[in-house]
Formats: sequence, C-alpha cells, structure tokens
Amino acid sequence: MRSLDLEQLRAFVAVAEAGSISGGAGRVFRSQSAISEQIQKLEAATGAALLLRSRNGVSPTPAGERLIGHARHLLALGELALHDVRNEPRRAEVRLAISDYFRPDEIAGLLAHLGRHCPHLRLQVHVGQSAALAQGHAEGSYDLALTMEIDNGPRRGRGSSNVAWLREEPLAWVATPGLDLRRESELPLVLLPPSCSLHQTAVRRLQRQGTGYRIAHTGSGVAGVQAALRAGLGLGCLNASAIGPGLAIAHSPRLPSLPQCRFGLLSPPADAVTSLHDAGAALREFFR
Repeated sequence: MRSLDLEQLRAFVAVAEAGSISGGAGRVFRSQSAISEQIQKLEAATGAALLLRSRNGVSPTPAGERLIGHARHLLALGELALHDVRNEPRRAEVRLAISDYFRPDEIAGLLAHLGRHCPHLRLQVHVGQSAALAQGHAEGSYDLALTMEIDNGPRRGRGSSNVAWLREEPLAWVATPGLDLRRESELPLVLLPPSCSLHQTAVRRLQRQGTGYRIAHTGSGVAGVQAALRAGLGLGCLNASAIGPGLAIAHSPRLPSLPQCRFGLLSPPADAVTSLHDAGAALREFFR
C-alpha cells in the first residue's frame, strides 16, 4: 500500500504557510535545496503540482489546497502517536486567530487563562480582520478564531452551527474629547480599509441619513485607528471595549445610530484532536 512521507508533508506545510521556499526551510531547519527536493518528491508521489511559483513566492495549487488539510492532520496524528508511545505529555500546537477589535489589554488575560487551563498548549496567535480570519478558519489555516460581526438582525452569521457567541457590545462614534465637528461640512472619518465591517457599517449609516463625509485617515489596524483618533484627525466607529484611553463617545444630531456587534468563537471540526476542543472550551469559559 502506498502512503505519503511525513517529512515531505512537513516540508510542504512549512513552505505553504511561509509563502516561500526559504521561509519554509527556516521553519523546519533545513536547507532550501533539501526542502525543494522534498517538495519535488511529494509532487511525484501525488502525481500533482502542489505549489504555484512566482516572483512573490509560492502558493498552493487547488491540489495543494486539498492536500494541506490532510497533511496537517497526519502530522498531528504522528506527533500524538510518538508522545503516546513514549508516555510523554503532548504539547499541542493551536493556531488561534483573534479579531483586531478584541480589546488589546484583554488578550494577555485570555492567553494567561488558556495557559492555566491548557498547560500543554503551544500557541500560534494571529491578529487581523474578522472576515479574513473567518475565511482562514474555513480553509483550515486556523484552529480557533475569535471574530467580531455586526448584529444586523437574526443570528444567521458565518457558519452558525460552528460558532459560539460569547459577548455583545454596542458600536459608537468615537473621537478625542473636545474635537469640534460643527464647522466640518463633511465629517472626517478615521477607519480601517473598506473591507472592514465597521467601515462598511459607518459609511452605510451616514449615507442612509444623508450626512456628508470624507475618509480622512485609513489605519492598517485598530491601534493605528486609535492613535489617529487621539491625534484629532477625525471621527471613528469602534466597539465599546476598543474605545480605550484618550477617546470618548461623540454625540451629534448629524450622527446616525449604530447597531450592536458580537464576538463569536469559530471552533475546530468535530473530528479534531481533543486538545483543540479543550482549548475552545477554555476560551468559552473565559467569557462567562
């Protein structure tokens, strides 16, 4: 019976996640030539091209996308089997993604809580926009994803059967205290890029009310938006827990009402290893 080589799979996953041969080689402490050879052998064994190569690096082909989930699962099982035979406590790797809007000073407490309840976890933490995190979770790039979405009605949500709702918060118009917007014919907005759901919500509400606006500053992350707001560059839209020091809720007849938002935890699939479900349970406990 033919089977796949675990070291070749390990090289493939490392390269796919790093986005380059050199980056993948660094992750598994091998030379670039050795990693390239492993990938070539794996492509020969599978009979399919697994990586697209370009000037900007590499990315999985459709066949590579199908293989990468199996590869991660096989590598996890191999590690589990080794630790079981050796009767060693297993340090499980958990890829956790957290919404940029989740309150930064709570992240440390959340990670400490995970450390206490799941001491054998080895965490990889990524912070980003919720839509990208949800897509990454669906594609298998993250095991757990703490995302935020706008509450625009019935809780249909992304993958509602696989999400545990953890907390609701109001959205608010936010600015540095004392910012005078009365002389502004168009409200200066400080937001994340248009792909952000809060950007879309703020703009849509202003358009619906007929309030003029302009994008005064676009931040690359919530911390950048907070800094620009504190600098008095304009008006932003934030969830309550992301307002932070030096900022205050802005009030004006020109500002439309805003909906609630909610944070949810996207869980691993039912057949994932026990440690991932334990990590999910610990995260849910943190919000109780």
